[in-house]
This record gives sequence, C-alpha cells and structure tokens, in this order.
Amino acid sequence: MVGEFTGGAVAAGFLLLVGSVLWQRRAQRQFAAQRAAIFDDCRELIQPAEQIHPGSDYPLLRGGYGEAKVLLQPLLDHVGYRKVPSLWLVLTLDAPMPVKGSFDVLFRPANIEFFSQIDQLPQRIHLGEEWPSHHMARVSPSGWQPPLTALHSALGDALSSPDLKEVVLTPRGVRLVVRVCGVERGQYMVLRAMVPEVERIPPDWLRYWLDTLITIRSALRADLPEAA
Repeated sequence: MVGEFTGGAVAAGFLLLVGSVLWQRRAQRQFAAQRAAIFDDCRELIQPAEQIHPGSDYPLLRGGYGEAKVLLQPLLDHVGYRKVPSLWLVLTLDAPMPVKGSFDVLFRPANIEFFSQIDQLPQRIHLGEEWPSHHMARVSPSGWQPPLTALHSALGDALSSPDLKEVVLTPRGVRLVVRVCGVERGQYMVLRAMVPEVERIPPDWLRYWLDTLITIRSALRADLPEAA
C-alpha cells in the first residue's frame, strides 16, 4: 500500500510538472504574439517600415515618418520590483542637429530609469522656473549652453504631459522617452506577471509624439542655423 501511494504521488507530481511546463510555454507563445503585434495599429504612420524582432522581447520599428527617419523601441520596466511597472516607448529621430553638445533632461527622476544614460553627461544644469520643477538636466561638454528657449517652445504642451519622461538632444538627433501604460496591477501584485494594460500602441497617441519630435527638429534648425 505504501509503495502504491508513493508511486501515485510521484506520478501526480510528474503530471503536475509537465502541465506547468506546458502552461508556461503556451503563455510565453501568447506573450510573444501579443508583443509582436504592438505596432499593428500604427503601420500607416511609418512608411516604409522595417520591424526588427529581437527574440521574445518587443520588436523595434524603423522607418520613415514623412521625410524623417525614426526608430521606435518599446521597453518593459522589469528592473527590480515596482508598485506598478511601466511600458515605455523610446522614439528616436535620426537627423543631424545644429548643436555642438548633448543635452538630457529627465522628468520625475527616481534613480530607476534603466533606459537613461543621463549620468554619463558630466555637468548638471538648472533649467529655470518655466520648466517642470521635478527634473534633472545634464550637458556635455561641461560649460555648453543648450538651446533651452527654442527647445522649451518646441515641446509646448508636451512638457505638461505625465507621459513624457526624458528628452535627449545630440548632434545626431533627438530622442523622447514616453510612458505607454502600466501593467495589470492585479496580475503583477499576485503573480508578478508583467502584462501591459495596452497591447497595441494607439496611432493618435503615437502621431502626437512623432509630431513633437518633428517640431523639435524644425524649431532648432530654424533657431540655430549655425552650430550652437
């Protein structure tokens, strides 16, 4: 009897393990399919477009927005534990800019911004009262004065958006980091499952941030015809 009971327990445990592995594989395939479709509603905005699939992570989308070359990179905040992690989108405009330095401003810094390289810039600067009060700004090289007035004007209403997290200006282009959404709180708090509240990026929302990039480029080129 004892042997039969032990054998039955081992068999039940084995079946449970197999079932768990199969469930995890099925869930991974489902997550991969959801992530691959994140740009499906925005195809008409980026033409021509090339979607790059880095394994099981979110794809990158590279292509043209009007005459501009852009790169879109979703990033899921999985570094450490958060009350509610976020899905971020990094929008990069690849275009020569008339500046001789690099500028980075991070809004509402919390020292957990894994996507930011602001600490690599040597000098911290103060932006002034017209900018949101809770920010960190740095420049490279030290002593360089970024075109703050033109940049502030170009950002416009975007500065008051809670989605805007970071603005980076370099001679090679402009980058914005914006928050797409949080993850489903219940699944994260109970299962630590990172399931974003939004599966596909809304086209109107994306168009707003792409237009912001274009506005920054146009404003700085008009304001700084020569390298500043």
